Amino acid sequence: MDDMKLLERTTGQMIDLLTKIKTENKALKNKLEELTYDKSKLMQKNDQAKTRLESMISRLKALEQTA
Repeated sequence: MDDMKLLERTTGQMIDLLTKIKTENKALKNKLEELTYDKSKLMQKNDQAKTRLESMISRLKALEQTA
């Protein structure tokens, strides 16, 4: 009888742990998705800033040559 209670308790603990891990895993997947989206947006902004900066440098060089 004691073995059965121990088995039930251990099984219950394992189920609780599994539930906790599933919840944590879902939260981590959501966070990863959010961070991936943020990274994509930052890369787009970085590319836009790089393009604008390169354009400004070209205009400054052109102005420098005409001066």
